[in-house]
Amino acid sequence: MAVLASWVWVLAGCFSAAVAEISNISSLYPPLWEDSPEQISDYRMEDGKYVINPWVFTDRMGMYRILLNETATYSERYGPENEQNLLWGLPLQFGWQYETGRLADPTGMTDCGKELEESLCVSVNSWWADVNYYLSVLPFLAAVDSGITGLSPDQIMISPPLKDQMRFCYNVSDCRSALPKTMDKWRDFFQYMQLPSSDFDGLLKKLWDAHTSSLEYPTRAFVDRYDFYSDQEANFGENWAIVVYYLGAARLPTTLNRSHSFQRGLPTRVLDDTDITPFIPDFTPLQNKVLVTLKLFGNTDRLSGSLSLTIWESLMSTKFARGLFLKAFEEFLGTSP
Repeated sequence: MAVLASWVWVLAGCFSAAVAEISNISSLYPPLWEDSPEQISDYRMEDGKYVINPWVFTDRMGMYRILLNETATYSERYGPENEQNLLWGLPLQFGWQYETGRLADPTGMTDCGKELEESLCVSVNSWWADVNYYLSVLPFLAAVDSGITGLSPDQIMISPPLKDQMRFCYNVSDCRSALPKTMDKWRDFFQYMQLPSSDFDGLLKKLWDAHTSSLEYPTRAFVDRYDFYSDQEANFGENWAIVVYYLGAARLPTTLNRSHSFQRGLPTRVLDDTDITPFIPDFTPLQNKVLVTLKLFGNTDRLSGSLSLTIWESLMSTKFARGLFLKAFEEFLGTSP
């Protein structure tokens, strides 16, 4: 009887710990997550269509929230509370951009993203915002096209920015015409997710294939935006985009807990001309170290052309090698379990 009672207490303790862990998950959510649209009907309607303005922070974040909700069923097999959903990396990255001022107008010509009444404004002048457009609007439209959301492409209207309208696409047909490979890769990811035979590693591969494909056009198209930043910030943005291809080859798991932990090493504000790594006083030692590492990766990639990435992709071609990298990566960031 005493042994049985002991096991009851052990099980109760385990259950309580699990409940506490689940209740803490919401603390990892991106900023303004609960204030963002949760379903398509939360957006305003115009001429029978739901209007999404991706130049308003909560509107763009709402696309991510809908995607996380609509795909939650398919992530249940990997863990509770949608924590293992691989799409978490996208809204968390967007939230980091918002919290660090990277979505604000870097030209200083407008108050977009700076003054209180404009705090939700996402500036078309922001390199980060323009690149993220292709990591938010395109996945959302591809998900609609895949059928996973139960929506028709004709129900969605994406609002254009105030300028440079021709540098963006706004519906499934236009985006498919402009970037067919990228749209196909995102559509393939969402369709694969729905297959009973899909697995976690397969999802990771398809996610990163789509993610890196989304970067190809905007990182070339918006190089002019670098002129609005300090050399340090422009170089950081360029290096970050390069490193994403290496993280993709390693199939870094972009689950909620891991994505949140990984971002601890990212800078907490826009870099200025006085910032010299690894001696930026208001950054942590880890953030300084990450900036140095990104610069090393970026310089190596630029010097070697595509050779270093090709070699890296070859090294990361086995699950065993990717597991070793993940362990080393987590130890580097101090997030290893």
